[in-house]
Amino acid sequence: MYKKWIKRLVDVLFSIIGLFLLFPIILILILFLTLTNKGNPFFIQKRLGKNKKVFKIIKFKTMNDKKDNNGNLLPDEKRLTPIGNFIRTTSLDEIPQLINVIIGTMSLVGPRPLLTHYANLYLPFQDRRHEVLPGITGWSQINGRNALDWNRRFELDVYYVENLSFLLDIKILLKTIIKIFNRENITDNSITIEPFLDSTDLYLYGTGEWCESFINLILSEGKYNIKAIFDDFPKVEKILEFPVIKMENIELLEDKNIIITIKDNKIRKKKALFFKSNFVTIIHPKATVSKFSSIGKGTQIMENVIVEDKVTIGNHIVINENTSIKKSSVLEDYVYVSSNVILEENVVIGELTKINEGVKILENVIIGKNVIIKSNAIVSKNIPDNSIVEKE
Repeated sequence: MYKKWIKRLVDVLFSIIGLFLLFPIILILILFLTLTNKGNPFFIQKRLGKNKKVFKIIKFKTMNDKKDNNGNLLPDEKRLTPIGNFIRTTSLDEIPQLINVIIGTMSLVGPRPLLTHYANLYLPFQDRRHEVLPGITGWSQINGRNALDWNRRFELDVYYVENLSFLLDIKILLKTIIKIFNRENITDNSITIEPFLDSTDLYLYGTGEWCESFINLILSEGKYNIKAIFDDFPKVEKILEFPVIKMENIELLEDKNIIITIKDNKIRKKKALFFKSNFVTIIHPKATVSKFSSIGKGTQIMENVIVEDKVTIGNHIVINENTSIKKSSVLEDYVYVSSNVILEENVVIGELTKINEGVKILENVIIGKNVIIKSNAIVSKNIPDNSIVEKE
């Protein structure tokens, strides 16, 4: 109801009230900008809206049109006027977008509209930001603004699409007002935000038996483009259509997005501590993970996994198909969980533990570190470190 009807009514009502209350300020800004820019005080540019429909966004113009001797525009920092810098840092340049809201090309709250030439760069996951009207402010604006990298921004945009509600919109509007007055998370205003150049390249390490399963997981999530697979001793030239490269220099993966596609917990830990990389977490679109749970870096969650509220999942964990993790359970780093496993409420799994297929661990049980629990075991009591649990 809110998404389909009420949100639009609220947008129009508040935009009309906003234009009325801000009318004196608007007149002053128009006057100053007309004099400063020697002409048009407005900046109009084509952007992508809902369903990628192109529209024209209206903003106050904060940069002049000065050019070099060859007729090219000067760099942004040389064209930003003093009044333009003030208007940008106080977000007053966004006021004319209330007109966009009234005519229905924008909303007060939503993902910020981006340039039209980005249209073909989005991955399927990123493209979901276009399922709703773009906004003057949004979830990513109150969680980092232009200090965020593109990957994080898209994650926040899609979070908003999936959780759109009246309360979330009110929260965003209130926090936006606070951040405007505090001027938080704003980079140097003489420089525009870094262009979106597809920062979603992903590299894999490890060509073992599980590599192909990880590839399918990554492709199903749709957030990243796999570029290559590295291995110290590769035995194949490619896996599926992706090239395999010999790992001759650790710097090849430095600061890159990577996933360690190794089943063995201890080897996975050794490599994770060795690489200076950005370890990526992948969650299958058919997995259900509560927004009230936390997931560490480098973790992979497969199809039909259920993670309930207040679950803590550490770093570099693999959770396989059809596994269920109940409320308030904790999985420490470098745990491997096979398929069809059930962890009841308040279960704690120690670091480097391996849980095989079909295991059920009853509530309030604590499993130590470096434990192996064999297939189809039912665990009803605490297990000390370095144990092997057989099926009864």
